[in-house]
Amino acid sequence: MPSGTSIILQRILTTAAEYRASDLHLTVGNPPILRVDGKLVALEQELIVTPDFMNAVAETILTPEQRTELEQNREIVVAYALEDRIRFKVSMFHQRGFLAASLRLISGELKTLKELGLPASVQRFAQLTKGLVLVTGPFGSGRTATMAALVNEINKTRTAHIVTIEKPIEHLYVNDMSFIEQREVGRDTKTITQALETASREDVDVIVVSEMEEPEVIEAVLTSAESSRLVISTMNTDSILKTIEMIATNAPSEYEVKVRTQLAGTLMGIVSQRLLPRVGGGRVMVAEVMVPNDAIRAVIRDGALYQLANILQTSREEGTISLDRSLAQLVKSGDVLLDDALMHATDRNNLKLLARS
Repeated sequence: MPSGTSIILQRILTTAAEYRASDLHLTVGNPPILRVDGKLVALEQELIVTPDFMNAVAETILTPEQRTELEQNREIVVAYALEDRIRFKVSMFHQRGFLAASLRLISGELKTLKELGLPASVQRFAQLTKGLVLVTGPFGSGRTATMAALVNEINKTRTAHIVTIEKPIEHLYVNDMSFIEQREVGRDTKTITQALETASREDVDVIVVSEMEEPEVIEAVLTSAESSRLVISTMNTDSILKTIEMIATNAPSEYEVKVRTQLAGTLMGIVSQRLLPRVGGGRVMVAEVMVPNDAIRAVIRDGALYQLANILQTSREEGTISLDRSLAQLVKSGDVLLDDALMHATDRNNLKLLARS
């Protein structure tokens, strides 16, 4: 990469870190654009992104093998470290015939679950030794940070052999009480399912899967969770109900009963989260948490998912907290405006009552 372009890219990436941006977008015909506290901010002081600049960025960020994959598949997701100081999750793709990139800043400091603002019940997920724990939420909700906090909590508090299967590797862990192996799809293993099969045949206590979207991955995760191991994964869904619906309905119809039975038997907890504007600046996490009881397991197993929303809203099961209750707590503490909370409420009238009680 020409030294001049390298300097420009380094300056842009450093600026993104200084702004504490969550994302950086590089698109031909536009200046670099950051997302700061949920809002898009153009770096007007930088030059307009050109095709030559994007080609040079690809030469710097990608290995020769990755450039070949980009050319063949027209898109790729990798991790990139700027001088071993700042890490980014990089999505490179094509739009309108030109190369483009979206870079997500990976925090160099692993925050604890408490520092992330998650309920105390989520802390107990790290104490589990078997079953399935899911961290869900829409893009940009901090799922990866929560999963990393769970892994680090296990690492600091007990001896365990932890295997992560990631696409790509984002956070780099340092062994503490636990022994951690990190496998990257495309470099260390061909597919998530292949890595899960290998891990299931090894002496592994905790399996961490960076994403659980495709039906074959869901099936492999559920099977692994049945084998007396703790399995932690994420899904791109915006509620607990939609998470369970996606798992149950993604399976072929002839396997739906089997999947519901596996899920009902292995599920130990779901946290569904999102980030809201914080009063005074920044963003604050809000989460709904489900700790399955016998009634919830029966609903999942029987496929009566329409009953789940009411159970979540009214449950007093220890550790379970509805989204509306979490929102109400943030409104009453002064962290979030009621109007902002209402935009995410499951039941707007119920939230208003909870916020005033």
